[in-house]
Amino acid sequence: MEEVLAVRDAFRAQQWAMLIQECNSSGLTKRAFCRQRGISEKSFYYWLRKMRSQAAEAAAPHLVQLEPISQTEDMLQIQYRGAELKLPADVDLDAVAALLRSIASL
Repeated sequence: MEEVLAVRDAFRAQQWAMLIQECNSSGLTKRAFCRQRGISEKSFYYWLRKMRSQAAEAAAPHLVQLEPISQTEDMLQIQYRGAELKLPADVDLDAVAALLRSIASL
């Protein structure tokens, strides 16, 4: 029975969405449109409010839980004359040694 009600509600929502869109593009006031179509203004405004709240809810920002990233990567840290250099542990040690020799010669 719940499935039948869900289908019915979806159909009604679709029909009212089309009517509201027609009203907006008709150039008529909402009152004139409802009179012309034989629609209750009360029903029209009920569905208009319902459609707007659904659209606002769908566009609202949602919070997403983020998982912390593990920062357990080994690092090579070099401090020299007040400067600090952090490099990945798998860095080419020959390149680091050449860099340190060139800094030391300054």
